[in-house]
Amino acid sequence: MGRTLFIGNKNLSSWSLRPWLALRQAGLPFEERVLRFEEPGWRTSIRDVSPSCTVPVLHDGELVIGDSLAICEYLAEERPTLWPADRTLRALARSVAAEMHSGFASLRRELSMEVTARLARAPRSAETEAAIARIVEIWSARRGPFLFGDFSIADAMFAPVVFRFRTYDVPLAGEAAAYAAAMLALPAMQEWADAAALERRVPGPPDPTSAEHYWAVVFTSRLGTGERAVGYGEMATAMEELAGKQPGFIGIESARGEDGLGITVSYWDSLAAISSWKSNAEHRIAQAAGRSSFYDRYEVRICSVERSYRFSK
Repeated sequence: MGRTLFIGNKNLSSWSLRPWLALRQAGLPFEERVLRFEEPGWRTSIRDVSPSCTVPVLHDGELVIGDSLAICEYLAEERPTLWPADRTLRALARSVAAEMHSGFASLRRELSMEVTARLARAPRSAETEAAIARIVEIWSARRGPFLFGDFSIADAMFAPVVFRFRTYDVPLAGEAAAYAAAMLALPAMQEWADAAALERRVPGPPDPTSAEHYWAVVFTSRLGTGERAVGYGEMATAMEELAGKQPGFIGIESARGEDGLGITVSYWDSLAAISSWKSNAEHRIAQAAGRSSFYDRYEVRICSVERSYRFSK
């Protein structure tokens, strides 16, 4: 029987990234199974494969192993190069890997892993600032392109933090910046990021049962009548297609009644993405046409989506 790694959403599951990256970097063959959080049947699916009801979980024949670091340690028995050969460096690598595994709680709360998002800098707690300083200290002491020379499990443990720092625009300099760049340049990291982006490229609104946090732009308008509405349908379709190509776009849905009242809701992964879309040159031309011709009035509301649910028959 083969080896299968069950993981969560690539855009969100920091714990899943760690053993997945270790497997890729070690060149070990495996099958990947993504169990997307809160999809219909997700909880049942995860119970079927994971005794702890968490991901990641590795199935190697009849053996079932949970927990990122435990999986990585198991892989290192087959690929000892996943830890430094030198005993001292190996001890140090294990130490910082364990520190990452068990610590930095405030950083996880305030800087969640959202690979595709690009969020503006915001005030952070003193605890999180201290965590960032400690991580920068570890990265700045690297002993080669990676933390302990060649890629090791220690790097796999810090890989999600590289994405977190990029998402939240955490300033880096010197060796810490060079380390983050080296990690982001790994083909496996790029493969993961590309897959995360594909998870977000959906044609409609976000799944209401998703665990993701996102933003909604609610555009309510009343369309003019007669000649004023000529060409509106073509413009609206063009803008929807253009929005779909913008960084941070998640989805869109809209409706318009016979009385001309319409509501369009577009979904985005960050406020920065919304701002970028508003200032898009082609979109600005459409906005001007809307004010001068198409609309009698409109209102725009930007909302943070914290919770959602659905019903269907």
